Amino acid sequence: MTLSHRIAATRTSPMRFAAGLAKCVLTRVLMMTLAFTAACGDEPATPTVRAEAQAPSDTAAREAVATEGGAEHADEHAETDKVALSEAAFRTAQIEVQAVAMAAALGGAEGLEVPGQVEIDPRRVALVSSRIAGRVERLSVVEGDAVVAGQSVGSLFSPEYLTAQVDLAQATRRVATLTGTTDETGARALADAARRRLRLLGASDAEISRAVAGSDPASTLSLRSPIGGSVMESHILPGAAVEAGAPIFTVADLSVIDVIAEVPERNLPQVRTGQRATVSIAAFPDMRFEGRVERLRDALNPETRTLRAVIHVPNGSRRLRPGMFATVRLDVPATRPVNGAVNSGVTGSTLTIPESAIVTDGERRFVFVETGPRTYVRREVRTTPLSPPGSATQRTAMVVVQDGLRAGERVVVRGAFTLKSELAKASLSDEH
Repeated sequence: MTLSHRIAATRTSPMRFAAGLAKCVLTRVLMMTLAFTAACGDEPATPTVRAEAQAPSDTAAREAVATEGGAEHADEHAETDKVALSEAAFRTAQIEVQAVAMAAALGGAEGLEVPGQVEIDPRRVALVSSRIAGRVERLSVVEGDAVVAGQSVGSLFSPEYLTAQVDLAQATRRVATLTGTTDETGARALADAARRRLRLLGASDAEISRAVAGSDPASTLSLRSPIGGSVMESHILPGAAVEAGAPIFTVADLSVIDVIAEVPERNLPQVRTGQRATVSIAAFPDMRFEGRVERLRDALNPETRTLRAVIHVPNGSRRLRPGMFATVRLDVPATRPVNGAVNSGVTGSTLTIPESAIVTDGERRFVFVETGPRTYVRREVRTTPLSPPGSATQRTAMVVVQDGLRAGERVVVRGAFTLKSELAKASLSDEH
């Protein structure tokens, strides 16, 4: 076919020309692919096999590296509590160490020291009052006076008392008149009733006897103290009208006094009834008053979170006066409470360290133990105060080590917070 014929055919059939051109391009691409595949097939297969055989050893190597890394990480973790200072840093920190010491366990000579206040024993206080209505004619004592049981402390004018005396005198005369008659029994019953009435009004035996004897009735009724003690308070003045039962005096027996100790809530396991206590007051600093815990109040003071322990103290010298502030030292057991329970039967010695050696991290407590020159390891410990908070030995600032240290180990007592800061810096640098 000539060129002109082809051009004519192309012009007459453009679709057929495009299909032929696509077939030609596809053929050339297929031939190039086959040539490239043949060239790759000439490479030896050994390296591939060798690589596959080598893969397990690479895996083992990676596992070995990982194992070494884990061991190193474990070592690093063990080293996180270790601090080593340079000579210059050691001088700057002014580190001081002290050996863990043995101290004798506390006995009865030491104790829990708490504030207290002197109060009247409520069983040794009474009111002087009138049993009938009337007018106070006279008061024979004042506040501070000492009285004995039955002593007259004042007098009261009362029409009711006058009437009762007259009734008893008349009943007595009627008995004398009717003696030996059938009306004698009734007359005696009336006389006994008049006598009992007068006694209920507060008349003494002498006053009743005078009325029975027919003497002139007394114009006033004596007011008498029901107990012996001191007049603590006067509630009324002479000339005042009073009703039955109205208080006139408060009288208290101060031969035995109560001291109310304010025991902190956290120290309640250390306090019990019958416990010995020593009381001291600022007015007489050289004197000590011995007593015992008689009872514990049931409710805590919601403001101070303290429980009141009532201590019964003999007060023959009358040095203790109601309202005085006092310092109370309660004898505590030789052992200390642990987790709210008191350990019993454990005596002897205990490990102690200064409180300044303790550093805290949240609720955990640590010390730094010297392991070499300028080298220290942080160690967690469990401690309790050598004496409970508020006790007389608190000023020694020593604590009992319950766990974490051994006798003779040297702990940092000054500069511990510097070492804590160094540990924190090292931890931050490791994270980065």
